[in-house]
Amino acid sequence: MGLKEVFLIVTTLVAIMTAQESDNCPHLCSCVDSYGEMTVTCGGQGLTKVPENIPTSTVWLILKYNNLVKIGSHDFKGLKQLKGINLSNNQIRKISRGALRHLVHLDNIDLSGNKLRTLSEETFTVPLTAAKQEDRRFFVYLANNPWLCDCHLKWLAEQYANGSTVYSDRLVHCDAPDKLNGTFLSDVPLDKFKCGEEGTFVDSEPEDDTNTPQNTPRVEKGTPKHMSVETKITIVGVLLAVVLVVFVMFKIGKECQAGREDADTAIESKPMIPRNDNTVNKEVYM
Repeated sequence: MGLKEVFLIVTTLVAIMTAQESDNCPHLCSCVDSYGEMTVTCGGQGLTKVPENIPTSTVWLILKYNNLVKIGSHDFKGLKQLKGINLSNNQIRKISRGALRHLVHLDNIDLSGNKLRTLSEETFTVPLTAAKQEDRRFFVYLANNPWLCDCHLKWLAEQYANGSTVYSDRLVHCDAPDKLNGTFLSDVPLDKFKCGEEGTFVDSEPEDDTNTPQNTPRVEKGTPKHMSVETKITIVGVLLAVVLVVFVMFKIGKECQAGREDADTAIESKPMIPRNDNTVNKEVYM
């Protein structure tokens, strides 16, 4: 077995692993592993909910231009490697406060172009805290939503007033109450964010933290476990090392065998001459 055979073995192993990852890609989505980062694209497919069998190695998740109406607390469970989520241009009206609680590597999320009326500050606590601890930026896009500028959204106005660089204020304007319609949220005085007689949309989901079947992690719902890129590299490296060791041992054994055969041949080919001795007549090799 030569170097060519070793190369073919390693190439075959990599191809098999890549094919397995592709086979586990959600229906109507494409999964591409580029430079060690998995990107899952499910845009413009008319989806009404987040696919359940997204590879756990996913780093970038694109769900824009679908018909999603709600993001629940279990939708991103098991996807702990996520750095970016694009949910723009859906029909999202509700995002659970626990939707992002497992995403400690999240860098940005795009919620623009949806039907959001309000949003809880708690939704972003985990990824924002993790980003601050690691001294990296976390960013949220909120443009073009029909925001209800009442007491429940005052926290966002306070963020803008304090010069926050986390929440984009571009095209973030009030849709209600009527007297604030069309006003940029960042321009509304803090004392105007009140909850009066007009009905308000309250972000509440009692089952967020309960251990119900629908809220169990993806990996516990029978979804195949996916190997991370690091695991794949480790496996390929180990297999390559084993193949190389076998190859080297084979070569050494072959060379030793050839050496022994050459030595035997040399001995057999030496001429034998008589040698006179006072006591014994011996034959010696020259």
